[in-house]
Parts: sequence; structure tokens; C-alpha cells
Amino acid sequence: MSEENHDSMELVQQVVKQVKGLIPAQTSRPAEQTGLANDEQNSRFVDVHKLKVGERGIGLLKEMYEIFSPSGGEHAMVLFVSKWLSANRIKHKVDSAGNIYAHNKVRGSKRILINAHMDTVASAPADIEVVHSKKDAILRSTNNQVIGGDDKNGVWCVLRLLTDPNIDTPLTALLCVSEESGCNGSEFAMDNHADYFDDCVFCLTIDRRGKTDIIYENFDITLCSDEIKKLLLKWGKPWELVLAEGSISDVSNIVKQLEINGINLFAGYYNAHMGTEYTSMHDLLKSYQYQKDILPKLHKQFMMNPKSVKFTDFNAYTYSSVRTYNTGPFSAYGGRTNSRLASDTKSTGVYSENEIMDAFEQAIDDIDTLLGTNFLYYDFLDANYELSHSKKSLKVLQGYALYPQSIDKLSYYFTINSNANRDAIIPVAQIMNYQPGEMLKSRYDSIDKYDYTY
Repeated sequence: MSEENHDSMELVQQVVKQVKGLIPAQTSRPAEQTGLANDEQNSRFVDVHKLKVGERGIGLLKEMYEIFSPSGGEHAMVLFVSKWLSANRIKHKVDSAGNIYAHNKVRGSKRILINAHMDTVASAPADIEVVHSKKDAILRSTNNQVIGGDDKNGVWCVLRLLTDPNIDTPLTALLCVSEESGCNGSEFAMDNHADYFDDCVFCLTIDRRGKTDIIYENFDITLCSDEIKKLLLKWGKPWELVLAEGSISDVSNIVKQLEINGINLFAGYYNAHMGTEYTSMHDLLKSYQYQKDILPKLHKQFMMNPKSVKFTDFNAYTYSSVRTYNTGPFSAYGGRTNSRLASDTKSTGVYSENEIMDAFEQAIDDIDTLLGTNFLYYDFLDANYELSHSKKSLKVLQGYALYPQSIDKLSYYFTINSNANRDAIIPVAQIMNYQPGEMLKSRYDSIDKYDYTY
């Protein structure tokens, strides 16, 4: 055996030991939820010696998509990421849960923490195809399986940021396991190894669908100060980005434990948690370029204003009714009980409230059918509604607080805003004009000259 092969085998053996028994008992899920039954179709061999650790573009993304890594079964993904980092000379550590910790080669204080998660909600391995067009490349499955753009797109960004020679901002990375089962990996990291991030001043999590959202607040916690929000809005304007509210992600655990500001940034994937999930390379690259744009700005901000580093005004919420993904199957549709406004016969000028609610319920039925669940129906069955004073918007009262994941699903189909009461505010015009299966159209098309194979 050559010295090179011997070193490679030693690395593999070390990593396997580190990731053996990845998830502690309290964070693991039953086999029927993870898809890890003793059945060949729910598993896939990874040939360690054939892993392509030299890829950086579409090849890297495709390689990760084809690794089956449901929550609690990320072993092969952790191994791949560790080998990739070693091949690219990035020193890193793996904790007993499987989370990966790393720094880039830039020395300095006031480091920016970059974060993503390695697990997915997949129930079976995906076969990946790449469809090229003049201005984009689309990655999707050919066997109607979740590809894991949520959140391997974020992992892709983190790996590239750590190794990008044009980045001179000091970065610290945390790649987590078991986010989809309740952010258990990041909780484990914060409970046991928060001191690794003592010199971090901001958390940039990359785990949001689409190509426009900067999440400054999750359903359970405010992520950053008004001062930082204003800067993010200013920096995002040339990129046509918007500040938005999200549901649940690892950034909540991180900013609360470290008492720093943070955001969750878009990552170019669509139809998350469905067999129709796909990634637009165009939109993923937009996210990556924006990350490179704001990293030195964030670093300068906290170097020049050290008093703005600490953030504790989280306004944290705890709601017992909040669900996490993969908590079990939903029962079949039961007897329908229509939810209605207090007065359901008033006219809004063009449509009566009764007509608006009928249209909204029909949209919910259609979207539930597309998702293959009753997720939205059971949440919105007991919700309270009212029209805005202008009669141009329907408000799901405290929607972002009580039904964050359902609101997140709806936001694929409607433009949803919020207010101080955490109501979900949906334009009536969009409800009445909804077409079955029609998702919001994209608007950004200015990044069209990148080499997607890089």
C-alpha cells in the first residue's frame, strides 16, 4: 500500500470511529420516520474510495444529493464532508453527534459563523439529473424523491466559502446533523461545544428556499437587532432581496446560546420536502455571490462597532402547538367542518367574505393534495381569520406564531406578510386568482454568466 493510500485509509478509519453512533438516543427517530429500514431501496452504499472530493460546482452538489442522509442516518454524508475538507486542507473536528466544526485559513478575531445542515427528510435515495438551459442548470430527481437541496445547498455554500481563495474574512463553520427532526444537532453543539465559537460575532445560516429571502426572525425568536436589519436591507436592495420571517432553523439555537445576531439566507432550492424538489444553480449562485458580498461588510461592521456584537433582545416564544417535520403521518381526510369568519356574508366590494373563504379553502385543499398530506387542513381548520381594514388582505390571526410551518408552505404560493401580532397576511387578490398548483414566479434573472461546472 502506498503512503498516500495508507494516509487515506487512516483518515477514513478515524472518521468512521467519530461518526459511529452519530445521534444520541434522545435525538434519534424510529426507523419508519428515518426511512432506514432493513430494505435495500431505503439505503444506498457509498464507495468511500470513489467519492469525488475534488468537485466544487455542479459535480459537488450532485455527489451530495446522491448520498442518502435522512435525519439520524447522516453517517455517509458526514464521512463525505470530512473527506472533502481534508482533501482541500481544511482542518476540522467531528463531535459525538456528528456535527462538523471548521475554520477557514484566514486568521483573525470577530469571525463570522457560517452554518448549514447535512440531514434531509428523504425517505429513499434519489437519482439525480441535471437539465441545462441557456441561463441555468436545474438539478432534480428522476425517481420522485427528495433531493435534499434543503439543506445540502447550504452545505455546498459553506464548503466553498471555507476554501475560496478570494475571501479574506475569518470564518468558522458549523455543519449540523438532525436539523429536520427538531434542530437537535445544533442544540447538541451549543450545549456541549459553544466555546468553539467564542470569537464569533454573527451567524450566517444558509437554509432558506428560493432566491429572495433574508430571514431576520423565526417563529420562536428574533434573530437580529434593528440596526443589523437596516444594514441587511440596504445591502440586499441591489440584489432584489427582502427581509422575511421564517419558521424553524438551526440559527435560532445558535444566536440564543452565543448571544449574537444572525440570519437565515436563501439557498436556491424549491419544493422542499417533496419529490418534486429542485435546485436552480442560477439562484444558488446568486446566494453564494451575495454571501461573498456581505461577509467583509459584516466583519467590518463588528470590528468598527464592537458594542453591536452582543444581542440578547430575542423576544423568544414557546408554543406547545408547534410541530416539527417528520413527527409522524397524518390521518386521512375526515369530515370537513368549514372555518368561517365571524360574519361571513359581508361584501368586500368585489368579493364577499364567504367567497374569499371558499377560495382560500379550495387553495388549501389543492396544496395539501400536491404535498400528499393533510398538514394545512388540520392547522387551518381551527384558525381564526379576519379581513384587513382595507378588505384587500385576509389575516390568519397569529399565523406565524401558531402555524409557522404551514405558513411557510403557503408562502410558496402566496406573498405573505406579518405584523406585530404575528398574523399571516395574505392578499385577497392572490387568493381569488390562485390556480391549482401554481407557485410564485421568479423575478431575478441578472446572473447568467457563471460557469456552472466550477
